[in-house]
Amino acid sequence: MRRFWIAACAVMPLVPGLALAQNNDAPPPGAMQGPAGGPMSGPWHGPGDNGPGGKRAQDPAAFVMKFYAANTTHDGHLTLAQARAGGLRSIADHFSDIDVKQRGYVTLYDIEAWHLDDVAKRMEARAARLRAKD
Repeated sequence: MRRFWIAACAVMPLVPGLALAQNNDAPPPGAMQGPAGGPMSGPWHGPGDNGPGGKRAQDPAAFVMKFYAANTTHDGHLTLAQARAGGLRSIADHFSDIDVKQRGYVTLYDIEAWHLDDVAKRMEARAARLRAKD
């Protein structure tokens, strides 16, 4: 019994270090974070999707990884050529709408802002259709 307690007392100080050493599958440095510091939330859409407007929801973490894979310069700025080469068809198709400052590149924040704007426009249009039925 004494050996158990000695071993337990020797191992207990190591437990917090083991918890900190776990891999939390955090996004790459500089990845977009949500308001609580977690990964960005919300539906992201990819090419050839089958949801509202012909789109299906895509995992935000998967989109962030695609963004960073397409961003070959690793500067957080995605150009139109990089979007096309990386297979981000929806970003390439709407590049001029997303790049409102006309800088020649977009960031994850630009894409999220465009996406939220697009969602708001669709919701307003739906609200107008519902009001017209009333």
